[in-house]
Parts: sequence; C-alpha cells; structure tokens
Amino acid sequence: MKRSRIGIYGEEGEYVRKLAAYIRRRCSDSLEVKAFTKKEALKECLEEGGVDCMLTESDGEPLCREYRVWTALLSECGEEAKERGGICIEKYQSAEQIWKMLLKFGGERLQGAGTPFTATDAEPVFIGIASPVHGCGKTSLGLFAGRLLAEYERTLFLSLDEFSCLPEILGEGGGVAELSELYYYYSQGELSGIRLQPALCRWGKAEYLVPAGEPEDLYREGKPYEAGFFRALAQAGAYRYVVLDLGNSLFGKEGILGLCKRLYVPEETSPGGLIRMEQFCKWLENRGLSERAVRCRIPWDTGKRHDCSFQLAFLSETGETVQRLLRKDGFLPEEAG
Repeated sequence: MKRSRIGIYGEEGEYVRKLAAYIRRRCSDSLEVKAFTKKEALKECLEEGGVDCMLTESDGEPLCREYRVWTALLSECGEEAKERGGICIEKYQSAEQIWKMLLKFGGERLQGAGTPFTATDAEPVFIGIASPVHGCGKTSLGLFAGRLLAEYERTLFLSLDEFSCLPEILGEGGGVAELSELYYYYSQGELSGIRLQPALCRWGKAEYLVPAGEPEDLYREGKPYEAGFFRALAQAGAYRYVVLDLGNSLFGKEGILGLCKRLYVPEETSPGGLIRMEQFCKWLENRGLSERAVRCRIPWDTGKRHDCSFQLAFLSETGETVQRLLRKDGFLPEEAG
C-alpha cells in the first residue's frame, strides 16, 4: 500500500525537523514525512505532487492552497485560522498533541498512519493479569510487562480495572477514556489504525490506553466487551502482544480470559488474601482455565517516596521479577536485560 505523504513547513529549522522526526517515529515510518524550511523547496515539491497534505505556518498556507493540497495551519494563535476559515493546530504544545490533532483533522487522508509495516502475519498473543485481591501488583505487572515486551515487538497494555490508578501513576491525570468510543467504531465495522492512534499513550516504547474514567465505560448493556473487540484492537494496531489487566471483577469475562495464552495471578499472603486466592483458583479450574494460570508474587520495595517509586520499581526488583516471569514463559529472549 502506498504511504501517505505529509509535509511540514516552518521557518524555524530545528523546530520543523524535530517535529517531523517525532511524527516519523510515532507512526513507525508508515507515513512519509517531509520537512521544509524554504518556500522554494516547498513549491518544487508541490509542483511535483510530492505531498498529500500539509502542516504549515501561515507564511506557507497560500502556496499550499494554490496547489489544492489539504492543509492544517500550524499557528501560535487559534484566531488566525478562524479568520481564514481553516483548520488550526496550536504550534507550541507537545509533539504528541500535534500528532493527535493532525490525526483528528486529517482523518483517512493519512491512510498509512497507524498501520506499521513491521507487523508480522502471526496471531497476536494475549497475556492476562487477574487476581481476587487488591493491592497485589496487577497494574505494575501489566505495565512493566508491556514495556519489556515492547522492546522487541509491538505491544499494547490495556487496563480493564473499574477504578484504575494508572493515570495518576504515570502523570496522565484524569484523561478522557477512549475505550467506549473505540468500541462504537468496532460495532460499526469502522475500527482502524486511524481510529486507534489518537487514543494511545506511551511509556517508553509501550503503548497503552487511558483507563476508563467511569466503570460503565467498560461495559455495553451491562456486559463486558466481547473478546472479538480486543482481537480487533490488536489487528487495528498490528500488535504482537496485548497485555490485559482484567482487574478484580471477572464476572462475564470468561471470553476474554479464554483469549489469554498465559494468565498471571498476583497474590498476597494475608489470611483473607489466601482464602480468596484458593477460591479463585477453583473458579478457574471449573472453567478449564487453570492450566493457563501462574500464581506469582510481585514485590514492591524501593525505599523511596511514593511519588517516584514507580519508575524506580521498574528498574529494580519489581521489574526484574516481571522480566523473569516473561522469560520463563518464552515471551522474552534469554538475553533480555
């Protein structure tokens, strides 16, 4: 499939080159990105039909309009675009936000974006995390596994916890939940890489979706989303691995559990926790899922303040524990470090 071609024009050479480089990395080279700092070079490219759409400062906008190329204005002032009746993207914000705004406005014009050519024909591997006890390390295990796996293959981490602490841990704040919107596109047969990309966040090379802001965003008509939805997410993002934190509530999620090649079950050793663990393991056995389950302990001891402990945990014993689990089950190569 031919890659879409986007041009970025501006007079600040370093800014334009850095923005272009970020977008190339962000879409895994599935979108051809060209940077221009001189009008002459831009005009020559436009004459040859070398771009499909443009992100340009106001100085280059008349030239792009002359050649009838779809254009978004890269501006310091939103009023500028309103006066011209065009699309405006604020210049001085993060490159990630510029990329998401470009996807939002550019839509299907960026047909190659979000469909990385590094993807293989292999079926995606789902790794589940579930436990009947709270505070046992499910979120840490899921996010750490996602980051480690993403060093080798495209990986998505997704939390289905009804009250997830993930946004606060990673500093995302109260982000808008995108899962219900993505499910709508799936139900209409319109879920694609273009729909998925604006919803993605990153931690290292790992990609994840901001958890649901409200518990009902995880359900449709009172039932958990079906397994086919998660298969479609994996296909839309061309992911090799999908790590699912299934949370504490597993009612109606047998179909999702059945997707998982491996189910990690973090435990804790309090009397009540041990009783719940035994009940949970019997429940898994009754549903023919016990052979996929691995009970594990996820340590958490950085000796530091809580606000900086998450990153330190990844670099210390907690991260090493997750790495050993993944290596033992063949998800990571032996030399992974």
